[in-house]
Amino acid sequence: MITVLIAEDDPSMRHILNKTLSQIPGVKVVGEAADGLTALTMVENLKPRVVFIDIDLPQKNGLDLAREICDINPQTILVFATAYDDYTQEAFEVYAFDYLVKPYKLGRIKKTMERIKQLELRRTPLANYLHPNAIGDGTSSRIVVRQNERLLFLDTKEMLFITKEDRKTVIYFPKQQISIMENLEDIEKRLPNSIFFRSHRSYIVNLALIKKIFPYGRKGYEIAFAESKETALLTSERFKALEKRLKLVIS
Repeated sequence: MITVLIAEDDPSMRHILNKTLSQIPGVKVVGEAADGLTALTMVENLKPRVVFIDIDLPQKNGLDLAREICDINPQTILVFATAYDDYTQEAFEVYAFDYLVKPYKLGRIKKTMERIKQLELRRTPLANYLHPNAIGDGTSSRIVVRQNERLLFLDTKEMLFITKEDRKTVIYFPKQQISIMENLEDIEKRLPNSIFFRSHRSYIVNLALIKKIFPYGRKGYEIAFAESKETALLTSERFKALEKRLKLVIS
């Protein structure tokens, strides 16, 4: 079930969105918010998979809301639904999945949700193979990170990716995840740059463990890893840098 939160200050538009989304099989609207601050609280509490966002929200505008949602959980799918068509560039800079301009047709909403369903099912791989010699051998390395009052010694070769979730930094391994108090920038400086790559402002990925790369929305990609169902995000700008660094065999 794909859970959706609607952040829209116009009651009639909230009703239309809710009614349309609720008619789509496999989609559940878990909440509505009439302002940005309420929406942010609901995102933290309800953890929706998708958030429909109006640009002109009171208390916190849609773009600022989107940026904070990315900090809380960058995996949240953001869809802008607004009367303003001149914020498209800013919307995609905060990694929006889609941008709908009012008055939009109901079929357009359904089409967006169908694309999200396809994304969830991983039906359209963009890159199935990575050239085995593109990454290099690397060397065995460990880093020390602080977790509350403890120091953890972690093997970087086993890390899938590092990201920000719920305002914390989380390191993902194939069978576990560890939350720590350090920020991404500090950790990135200590990682071996031969195998780690900044794919997104909220993600650092281990190139040696990438399995597939999928399209994500209009201008982004999603990365799948070996031995894990967890994924990371890759922006179109960083994809170009990745192409130069890795020899991708496009299927």
